[in-house]
Amino acid sequence: MIRGVNLFSGIGRKLFCWFLCLSILPVIVVAILTYRYARETIKSELLNEEVFLAEGIKNHILTILNAGEYSSQFFASDEFIRRHLEILNHNPDNKHIVKRFNEYMVYKTNLNKDFYETLVLNPAGIIVASSNERSIGRIEFGADYFTYGKKYPYIKDVYRDENTGDYSIAFAAPVLKKHGGKFLGVLVIRYNANKLSEITAGKRSDAKEDTGTFLRRGKTSEAYIVNKDHFLITGSRFRENAILRQRIDTEPVLTSLNTSREVVGVYKNYMEKNVIGATRYLRSMGWVLLVETNESEAYSPISRFKYRAITVVGICIIGVIFVSVFISRGIINPIILLVKGMKRIAEGDLNFRVETHSGDELGELTDSFNYMTDDIKDAREKLLGLKADLEERKEYLENILKYANELIFTLDVQGNFTFINPKIKEWGYGEEELIGKPFLSILFNKEREQGEQLNFDGFMKMFEVEVLDKHRNVRNVLMSTSVIRSKEGKLISILGVANDVTELRKLEQKLVQADRLASIGQLVAGIAHEINNPIGVIYLYSTESLKLFERVTNALKRLSSLPISEDIQQLNELITYLNQKADGELEKDKFLKVLLHIAEDLDKNSREFVEIFNIISKTRAILHEYLDGSVKESIRCKDLISGLLDFSRQKKPQMGLSSVNNLIDNVLNIVEKQYRKEKIEVVRDIDPLTPEIMMDSRQMEQVVINITNNAVLAMKEAEGSVGHMGVFRKGVLTVGSRFHTDRECVEIFIMDTGVGIHKNDLKKIFDPFFTTRKDGKGTGLGLSISYGIVKMHDGSIEVDSEVGKGTTFRIFLPVKARKEQELSFVKL
Repeated sequence: MIRGVNLFSGIGRKLFCWFLCLSILPVIVVAILTYRYARETIKSELLNEEVFLAEGIKNHILTILNAGEYSSQFFASDEFIRRHLEILNHNPDNKHIVKRFNEYMVYKTNLNKDFYETLVLNPAGIIVASSNERSIGRIEFGADYFTYGKKYPYIKDVYRDENTGDYSIAFAAPVLKKHGGKFLGVLVIRYNANKLSEITAGKRSDAKEDTGTFLRRGKTSEAYIVNKDHFLITGSRFRENAILRQRIDTEPVLTSLNTSREVVGVYKNYMEKNVIGATRYLRSMGWVLLVETNESEAYSPISRFKYRAITVVGICIIGVIFVSVFISRGIINPIILLVKGMKRIAEGDLNFRVETHSGDELGELTDSFNYMTDDIKDAREKLLGLKADLEERKEYLENILKYANELIFTLDVQGNFTFINPKIKEWGYGEEELIGKPFLSILFNKEREQGEQLNFDGFMKMFEVEVLDKHRNVRNVLMSTSVIRSKEGKLISILGVANDVTELRKLEQKLVQADRLASIGQLVAGIAHEINNPIGVIYLYSTESLKLFERVTNALKRLSSLPISEDIQQLNELITYLNQKADGELEKDKFLKVLLHIAEDLDKNSREFVEIFNIISKTRAILHEYLDGSVKESIRCKDLISGLLDFSRQKKPQMGLSSVNNLIDNVLNIVEKQYRKEKIEVVRDIDPLTPEIMMDSRQMEQVVINITNNAVLAMKEAEGSVGHMGVFRKGVLTVGSRFHTDRECVEIFIMDTGVGIHKNDLKKIFDPFFTTRKDGKGTGLGLSISYGIVKMHDGSIEVDSEVGKGTTFRIFLPVKARKEQELSFVKL
């Protein structure tokens, strides 16, 4: 020990006092905190237990109330009760009906062991049927369950039955005629209210535990229910005959009834004892459920712990005093030496070292002090080196900001610029020109709202805005922002990186325009190709028809040039001559000569006429064939143009609630007979659980018909190649539905056993004008139109196909329609 140093003076006294305080205070603090923690833990666990128990009891009671209310409504809708009540309303003296009615009431009451009476009142409030025959004929016109039960389902609060003396709950519901809703009477179910006491009341303090009820902790725990009139409606563990007699105006009851707020904590119960409890408010009945435990019983374990902790703390204090005296003596001298060494180091003598010969912790502390001195010396040298590195790094970062291709800036919390790199010069501004100005000042007018959102919400990460440069030119800028926060999480700045994408957006617009023109060119090329073929055939038939028309015209000219009129003139002259020579002698030779000449001319003209007739007949058949072909090709052009118009003018669906199953039946009823003539077997595979959905049934019928027609054509092409289909059958067409609950959608599937679709063609089947039909009759627009219709229904189409085995189309339609479709709802 250093000379002149006293253990109880100067540093010795201070060290002893501090050592004593620092040793005792933690023990006391730990003891106090442990006691408070244990107390709060017990309170928290008990409150959680009370809340859990209250929630369980509440759910049990709600289940009973809901079951009773449902039972009353269910019984009231029973057709047997309706029919017999209507009969008794007209003929109340029908004993046979009354007997059957009472037996049925007994049967209904026995469905639930807690129902002790089920009765029916007629419109006059008289009991006409009951599971208890003694109740029949009693007038209940003034009962509230009859008054309110006429209008709607009603639950009567717990009451004491004047006839039986039992506590009951009544569930009432109106009995209405099925057709027209005429009021026939009221059905009432009386429920045994003692069931509530069985649920809430635990064992009594002076009784054995009831294993048939919920168990309560300790001797003071209790659960009970208070109605909206502040009266107890369940039994009490501590007071006899408390039901509807004990009034309870405690704080949690008043709070729950007045504000519907549930209370959890410490308060006084109806016996003026402090309890730890929880309440639950049953809103439908205006009941308050309370689960409570006396505070004294809850904290009894912690009281024993408190006395033990006080004893242990006292022993620790005495031990600490003795230990402090011995330890302080060995600590003082090395500490003084360390203090002198620290002063030398503080004066800048980093070569000073403290000598020590002790091997204890103080010796290690002295060694650590010497090591620390060495570390300080080394750290000083390193700091000088780090200063040079930081200056170099600062210069490097400044060069990054200076030569970066992006505009980098920072904003303060008010949204004003605090830093901008030199990239801003490309926008016409100087580096210091915008410092202190708001970020909103460079935004285009319509982008100001988005800029304000940047300043206030602090969550926007990447977005595109339009800004104004110094020359008031609008630039498209892709901006990325992030917030800079202090260690305490306070927003101190906003870092932003902006990239000018004006030229990129202009290039994108050009590419979109070029792609649109390419699509239009492809569509025009497809239309030209499809229309060119029939127009070529029409042109060929038209030119050949003109040639045939010339032949017919020439034949008719030859026919008109025949000298038939001359022969007729000669015959007329001969007849005149014969009339003149009737009575005289005829010149026989002259007469024969004229007749022979006429006969030769007629024979020649006749042969010429036959030849011309043959030419016209032959030409007519060929001309008819050419004209018929022209008509067919014209019809093909018309169908192609009509399909193109349908494709380009697809109407917005008229959405309505419709059944997919009915839609499938309607379509198959139309086409099934025709398909069977083609030896196609039609199979329905409909899911009866498929719900109705929002759709345009007419458009969806068109989709199903298009796909089924394609399937039938595919199976006709596969005729003879599908050996397992049998001799008299070309294929099987299966149409059905499925409901996918996981995807919330309805599926319509169409399966065929046709030739299938090649993989190379699967990607093109929905393209306009694409067709695989070999007869040249297809326009290639049916599936394109169907695809567009399904897309307008927010649906999708999937296709699975295997060459030689068949194809399956799957149409998925959502159960929930979009909002704009729901607005145009049409009830089908």
